[in-house]
Amino acid sequence: MESSTIVSASEQTPTDRRIRKTRAALKKSLTTLMQQKQIKDISVRELTELADVNRGTFYLHYKDVFDLLEQSEADLLNEFHDTINSYDAAHVSENSTFLFEGVYNLCKQNADLVRILIGENGDIKFLNKLKDLVKSKCLEEWSFITNQQNPRDFDSYYAFIVGGCISLLQNWFSSGMIQSPHELAELTRKILSGGLSMTRQ
Repeated sequence: MESSTIVSASEQTPTDRRIRKTRAALKKSLTTLMQQKQIKDISVRELTELADVNRGTFYLHYKDVFDLLEQSEADLLNEFHDTINSYDAAHVSENSTFLFEGVYNLCKQNADLVRILIGENGDIKFLNKLKDLVKSKCLEEWSFITNQQNPRDFDSYYAFIVGGCISLLQNWFSSGMIQSPHELAELTRKILSGGLSMTRQ
């Protein structure tokens, strides 16, 4: 009985690979089109033609283009969540460069999608979810990053930090990611710990 179960699982592997390949092709085509137009102007027809995927196959996986974007964002947010939660408070307190380097490495691995989501034709809802994800972590464990003891000042200080990090990412993408994730993370740490004067050291 156990043997037949193993064989059955093995037989499904090629199907699973095809599904992953199909979804990857659709996500890649979506990011390509979002560089040219807003999500509301992208049709299933042009998306599937670019991905070389049958429209019927598309509807097996997604309800519409918005559903594809939503699931792509959810997958990316899960990766951010896992990356952020892989660093404990003591580790980050000692050297926050490790945390930022992990985040920037993830951004580099998903550069096409992240560039779109935080760019001109991006999705403000995604940014807000990402901000909330990091904010909750700061409130729970990383209050030392903001270096603020007054709760009334937290939201303003946090908004300043997150806005700065997003601007750093946008500049990094637009400049061709010349700096390594480690270099960008070290710059972020210096700015947060000592202000712009620290970048001259």
